[in-house]
Amino acid sequence: MALTMIITSQMLTDNFGKNVKYLRENIKISQEKLAEKIDVSKNTISNIENGKRFVSAETLAKLANALNTDVYELFKPEDTIPDNSEGVIYKYEEEVKQAMDKITGKYISKIKRSKKPKST
Repeated sequence: MALTMIITSQMLTDNFGKNVKYLRENIKISQEKLAEKIDVSKNTISNIENGKRFVSAETLAKLANALNTDVYELFKPEDTIPDNSEGVIYKYEEEVKQAMDKITGKYISKIKRSKKPKST
């Protein structure tokens, strides 16, 4: 049985705004600079990033171009957009390392126990 999640327009707008902000910050440009690039006000960019406003198809295309990405990237679920410099895997590098250390530790412990001479 498939689990279905109902997505509201506000959820879509909020996620879109978060992605715009993330991508803007990733290429290290200000709201003012992005607004200038796509010919809107800084306030418009702020409203987009805060989920208070959505955009027209024309502005959507301009945003994607200005952010050096594809339109679909602006709609991806939260925390799935890869960092242009390192990739999404590196975002979780510390968690992966801790998990691997824990697994390794368990196996080393088992190996040490298996090598102990049995007492007679």
